[in-house]
Amino acid sequence: MNKRTYGKVCCVVNCNNTQYNTKNVHFYSFSMKPHKVEQREKWIKAVRRRNADGSLWQPNKYTKICSEHFIGNAKSEHPLSPSFLATIFL
Repeated sequence: MNKRTYGKVCCVVNCNNTQYNTKNVHFYSFSMKPHKVEQREKWIKAVRRRNADGSLWQPNKYTKICSEHFIGNAKSEHPLSPSFLATIFL
């Protein structure tokens, strides 16, 4: 994105979902809680983004991923659920 967008925007490459152009889509933060480090790292790996210099991309406290990347259109907090990780990327 060249233009700065305010509000909820999905961080997945080529996903254009924002809070303004979608309905029935939820936006989830990458947890910063110490007990959710494993889930956060798995989400980062699943998103497969890189910085311009080739280094591994890291989300910040404002970064969101939309529900369209989770089975059932919603994330799950249960580690055995197929919706625990984002797995849908077109």
